[in-house]
This record gives sequence, structure tokens and C-alpha cells, in this order.
Amino acid sequence: MPTKCQIHNCTKPSVSKGLCDTHRKRVARHGTTEQTRPADWGSKEKHTKYKAWCNLRRFHSDTTPEVWLSDFWRFVSETPEKPEGRCQIQRADTTQPWGPDNFYWKEASVSAELRSDRAAYMREWSRKARAANPDYHKNVFLKRHYGITIERYNEMLAEQNGCCAICGKEENNEIKGKSISLAVDHDHTTGAVRALLCSACNTALGLFRDDPALLDAAKAYLHKHLDA
Repeated sequence: MPTKCQIHNCTKPSVSKGLCDTHRKRVARHGTTEQTRPADWGSKEKHTKYKAWCNLRRFHSDTTPEVWLSDFWRFVSETPEKPEGRCQIQRADTTQPWGPDNFYWKEASVSAELRSDRAAYMREWSRKARAANPDYHKNVFLKRHYGITIERYNEMLAEQNGCCAICGKEENNEIKGKSISLAVDHDHTTGAVRALLCSACNTALGLFRDDPALLDAAKAYLHKHLDA
């Protein structure tokens, strides 16, 4: 049976040199079995004002009192309670530094229900826009990710007779009953576009890490076992 950890009041089983796993890791990392975390470790991050304090430190450090920047709990004690729901910190006088008398919470003017309705409306609008003009969104995607236009993509597709540049077959995968387009294969180092591939060949090429030697080894492996 494993013995208990030799540290006083620790009931965990010993795993190495008389120490439990927790105390063993403390010694390895900090050189001591004593607790090295501050007493408020974890409690700041869960506090409702923590994100606001982080924003002050990140974006307003030049206009925020040093005592607030260095002491989270001082900031908590000198500012009003955060209201429920969405809200953000504001200064009554933006020409003056942040302080107990120049700080308030600005609650969102839009209700959660209205935000939800707007989000649903925008999702539906985007769906209809993509359906009405699919080439527009595809052109944006191609230019952003590969530096080519929809016109160039269609030229490449015509040059390949609508088939994959490796297997010579058309794409047969579907999403929601609609055939997907051939993928744009590109050099991951230079970004140069190479050709259009079906999803199977494009995935396989990526899994072989674009390594010709690895592909040759796979080819030799298959021939070895097919001929056996």
C-alpha cells in the first residue's frame, strides 16, 4: 500500500521521495513545498469587475491612479457595484483622470431581447445575400485567402475541365445537398496558388506534408504489399 505524503496534514499518497504529486511538483517548479500562490489567486479573475480593471490597465494606464493599477481590491472598494447585464466603464469628465468621483457604469441601451432579434435578422439577411449573389462572397474569400479573383478561379476550373488536378475526377462531396467547389491548393510557404484539387486529394496532400519523399515512400509501400 502506498504511504501518505510526509508533509504535515497532507493525506494524499506518496508518489516520489515521500511526497505526493502536488508537493513533488511544487518542489520541482519552485524549490519548496509551501504554497507560492497569492492568497487571492483565482478570486480576482472571477470577480465581476475584473475585466473592467484589466481594460483600465491595458488601455488607460496613463490616466488611471497607480493605486488602482497595482491593487485590484482597492479598485473594487472605491468603485460602485457593477450592474447586472451588459455595461461598460465611463468617466463623467473625460478630461480628468479616472477616480472614485470620476467613474460610473454605463448600462447598455439595447435590451438583450432586441440584440437577439437583431442577430437573428442579420443571420437571415446574410443567408439571403449569399443565396442571391454567391459569387460575391466567394470572390471575397478567394481574394482574402489566396489572392485570386473568382474570374481566375473559373479560368483554372475550365483549364482542368472541372476536375481535380491529381485524380482527374469531379468533386463528389456535398454539404446540405449541394456539391462543394474544388479546393484551391497553394504552397504554404510562399502562398503561391498551384491548382484546384478535390477535397480528398487536397486533404491527402496536406497529411503527407507536401513531402515528395514521403509520397514516394507511400507509393513504394503500396506496391510492395500489392505485389505480395
